[in-house]
Amino acid sequence: MYPRSNHVTVADLSWWFDFAFVKLGNVRLSTRSLVRILDLRDFAKECYQFATDQNARFLRSLHMALKLLPQVNALLLDRHTEIDPNSLISLTQTNSSPLLLSISHCSTQLPGSFFALPSLQKLVYLDVSNLPGSVAPLIQPSLLPDLRILKLAGRELDDATLIGLVGLYRLRLWSLDLSNNRLTDGILQTLVERCFPPASLRSSVHFQVEGRLSGTEHGSLAHGAFEFIEESESSCDFSSPDRYQLDAPTYNAQPYFLHGQRQVFRSDGRSSLRSDSADGATHILSHQSIDYDVDDTYRNSRGITHLDISHNHISAIGVEKLMRTSNGQIEHFVCDSMPFVPPRSSVLDFWPSRTSLHGILGVAHVFRPVYSPNLRSLRIHHSFVTNIPSLVADGFSSFAKLYIAETSIRFRIDEAYPQTFVPDMNPRLHSLTLTCVPRRSSGPLIERLLHFLKLLSSQERSIADANHYEKAASWRSPGMLRGLRHMRLEFEPDTLEKDTAAADDVDAEQLMNSGEKGFSFFEDEKPYSTRPLAGTKSRSARSPSNSSSNAITANTADDHESQKRARDNAEFFTHYEEWNECGLKLPVWAGPVQPHRNPIINEYRRLVTNHKTLRDGLGPASPAQVLAGVPEKTYIFNSAWRVAIMPSGELASPAPQDLTGMQDVLGALKKHRATGRVLYQDLQRKREDATLRVPLGAPHFFWTGSLEVSTK
Repeated sequence: MYPRSNHVTVADLSWWFDFAFVKLGNVRLSTRSLVRILDLRDFAKECYQFATDQNARFLRSLHMALKLLPQVNALLLDRHTEIDPNSLISLTQTNSSPLLLSISHCSTQLPGSFFALPSLQKLVYLDVSNLPGSVAPLIQPSLLPDLRILKLAGRELDDATLIGLVGLYRLRLWSLDLSNNRLTDGILQTLVERCFPPASLRSSVHFQVEGRLSGTEHGSLAHGAFEFIEESESSCDFSSPDRYQLDAPTYNAQPYFLHGQRQVFRSDGRSSLRSDSADGATHILSHQSIDYDVDDTYRNSRGITHLDISHNHISAIGVEKLMRTSNGQIEHFVCDSMPFVPPRSSVLDFWPSRTSLHGILGVAHVFRPVYSPNLRSLRIHHSFVTNIPSLVADGFSSFAKLYIAETSIRFRIDEAYPQTFVPDMNPRLHSLTLTCVPRRSSGPLIERLLHFLKLLSSQERSIADANHYEKAASWRSPGMLRGLRHMRLEFEPDTLEKDTAAADDVDAEQLMNSGEKGFSFFEDEKPYSTRPLAGTKSRSARSPSNSSSNAITANTADDHESQKRARDNAEFFTHYEEWNECGLKLPVWAGPVQPHRNPIINEYRRLVTNHKTLRDGLGPASPAQVLAGVPEKTYIFNSAWRVAIMPSGELASPAPQDLTGMQDVLGALKKHRATGRVLYQDLQRKREDATLRVPLGAPHFFWTGSLEVSTK
């Protein structure tokens, strides 16, 4: 039953009361037993009449409906703030063991004994997001043994609480929503150890297509085990002719259990993604009985495959570590927005004051099949594709921050991390959602989004061609992956009117300086404005200093000078690290002695040489860093590398005429799609044989997949 309506009228309520109290009881039991779902998510949730007597009457009607519908096993009551805990307990006791319960945004603090109710012990799906109170009642032994999908968004979860939760549920959950909480990077290692099985899905079987991981005996507490990607001739540029082929089917006499434990498998690309949404779970569970069946793939779990960690204090560094250190079984991953570095990182000490970046940069490789072979759905910050972060800084308008992020900062990011995600990097990915997309752009953002759409069209053409050739060669071909078929862009609010009003108040000094030269990240060029941000300090001004340096002895000064000369002439520094309770000494690349063509590498060397605090974040050089000029299979100090992506000195306000030229990103996308569609249709009409379809890809580059946009 779906009595759902966003605008409830008196007539609607009268109908519901008449149905629940009068008519439903006259329906035959056999007919009433067919009802499995009671979905009231959008029904009567904001009706003022429920403030007093009608509220009690509504609850009595729910009680009566559940009493007369004995087979309802999916109960959805989201956003019904009028439901109090006692009524909720009464409702669940009336029903016969629901498999799905969704009560998010109910403003109801559940009693401590709520989850211990016998009627709830068969739950497979539970959504208690955005409720007041602690989640401690969920952390009880032998509780909810069949629970597989748990949503705890907006519950003020911290690391300590989550440690207790995952320690209890371990591999029982396959879907976990932890968004909008207070979690940090520190929880990720525990999450990996307790919610993912030790068996890895990564192997060298697909080396020619995907490359393979090459481990070392080294590692660090912060990074984990050090490993490099060993590339084949075609895996490094994702050009293998076999990259779209499905895996051969896996046959096993006991497909679910081995030595008493459920196995984990690399997806062959054929099966569809399990849905952990309320609607998807309702569709599946409403057709099932309450008896647990080990052959039921929806209820089987060998650890987390669906994970949402959006809007926490988890940084892009933490996301990279999670994808790298888990076993590769994540199928659906969500992290809408994340700080580029942790809030207390030493990197921030070298950036302009009160300035930070949000986004995920330089880590596209951990989303390749060599690390994430089962990944099929991804929701992530748009910088994953565009290399343009979100700038957080005081003293700038929204337009100014957008402009700085996609010009001066983006220039340096492109030099530091020249590799971004492209469709053929992981043809097994089926759905991609890019979040936090600005509505306005000075050009680079639009250019990169349109380029990505062209790459999608090219991938579509390549898959069609490969499928044609495979079928022509042999009917025994394994089949083809579909590639990326669904893309969604979630836009931020348009601040045009707000920024236009603010621009009218621009001071005379800014108008006088409006014609100055544009920004360049090269140090010998001037920035486009001489007005510094109030309260900011340059990188050198905020570098750590020794207040007692004037008191050192002459011998100490000579020793320091000798060490400095040795560092200035060394391309590698010796770094001491602890790993597996043993001391470790590693040569770490500090940059070339002679100036490099890449200014980021020159800045990296200067930072590593002069600032000991930045000799941190030790890790293997990533594929993006190797493309930037770092030697292969070397180690670098990532803290110094991350500092280098921010322009040194002050962040300056762009000239007013630069901001007036900001374009509408959504309008540009619509124009591109409309132009491509018209060209595609024109080419189809001109074909002599109308039964033959126009080839995909060039010259029209119209992608036939699903493109959605969402605006705020």
